[in-house]
Amino acid sequence: MLDDSAVERKLSPSEKLWWIIDQECRSNFVMHAHVTGSISEEVLRPSLDAIQARHPLLRVRIERDGWNSLSFKTSRVAGLPLRIVEKPTDAWTDEAEKELHEEFTVHEGPLARYTLVRHAQEDNTVLIAFHHAIGDAISGSFLMRDLFQAMALAYSGKKCELSPLEPKREMNAYFPEWALGLSGRWRSMKFAGRMFGAVLRYGKPAVPKFDHKAPPKERRARVVAHRLDPDFIDRLHRRANEEGTTLHGALLAAQILAIAHDREDTKECPYFIGSPVNLRKRLNPPVGEDVGFFVTIGASINLAKRDIEFWPLAKAVRESLWNCVERGEPFVYMIQYQYLSKITSLLGLGLVGRLVYARVGTSLTFGGLAFSNIGKVDIENHQGPFTIEALGFAASPSSLSPLAAFAATINRQSTWNFVGMEPLLTKEHTKRIAAKAFEVLSRAV
Repeated sequence: MLDDSAVERKLSPSEKLWWIIDQECRSNFVMHAHVTGSISEEVLRPSLDAIQARHPLLRVRIERDGWNSLSFKTSRVAGLPLRIVEKPTDAWTDEAEKELHEEFTVHEGPLARYTLVRHAQEDNTVLIAFHHAIGDAISGSFLMRDLFQAMALAYSGKKCELSPLEPKREMNAYFPEWALGLSGRWRSMKFAGRMFGAVLRYGKPAVPKFDHKAPPKERRARVVAHRLDPDFIDRLHRRANEEGTTLHGALLAAQILAIAHDREDTKECPYFIGSPVNLRKRLNPPVGEDVGFFVTIGASINLAKRDIEFWPLAKAVRESLWNCVERGEPFVYMIQYQYLSKITSLLGLGLVGRLVYARVGTSLTFGGLAFSNIGKVDIENHQGPFTIEALGFAASPSSLSPLAAFAATINRQSTWNFVGMEPLLTKEHTKRIAAKAFEVLSRAV
């Protein structure tokens, strides 16, 4: 029986924003792992129970609590759902898209579920889907690691138990002192002035050309997956170091140039970049290996056109995002949502309140480009009889952006997934942009 008192708290402004955005357009998150080894339901079921017992936010539901408040509750929450399907190896993206679009029954919980896609007896893809209000990509990597550790125990006949974690408070409760009070408000004003000043100076940020217009409720996430082999990643790392930038900067530059080619930009256009920043080690005290929403946005605006030089752009993107982090703006970005929550509190969580909250909240991203890179994931690729061949993730950009890209690396092999919001971008259109980004990156190396 689950502990009814494990998590009883209000959602933070950022967690609340994800709940509200999800009312308009799914904002689910999916972690995927390509695994060799025979995976049975008899091994999976106790493993899922073990990770649900370890992570408090896997045991919650969301309950509306008054006019303008949402709370996590742990009472009456069932076990983690498991779905098993048989599909060819390249069809895992179809199941990932289904999970990105499938609604969570948030008032009942749990806010996570698992899918085993069997390709052959010892060839599988494991999908972990969860509501964005309870986690981020780092959370997904912890869940995937814990799942395979538990599966190795279950397979060997050992007791399938993992050390339980204590419930954490919302991210805002761990903000450093300088991000609070007058200092936080002053930095927030400077950040808002810088971003809106850039828009006034350079114009509306560039996005891919839309195939069709559609309101958020009619949009659906489509996944285009790429895998970068170890030799290519090694060469890309070496070249990026020589050019004074990083893999992150190179992938972002390729994404920007692919869109600039798609738009046929012959003149410089402003590209707004929203790149998640992991705050776990920057919080006070630092947060450990907990599932939870502990990321925020590092934001910058860079000018680009289709024939701009690749490596100077990659270096400029990396420097602008690094400067953003050094100025403390990822914390400031979250403070914006605190103000938004207070401003819209009188409107409540009915239709009008949700629409205003979502519209203002999404405007803070300027509809720009989203790119999330969690780098090298700290998971041993051999877990008992199972071998993790590749790992990655994808999330629905929802109403925040028409296109997003996601990168992760395990065992020197990287995944680079593009997610476009159909019908704004057809899946074929997203494939063209992803192919162009890979072409640009390949030529640069």
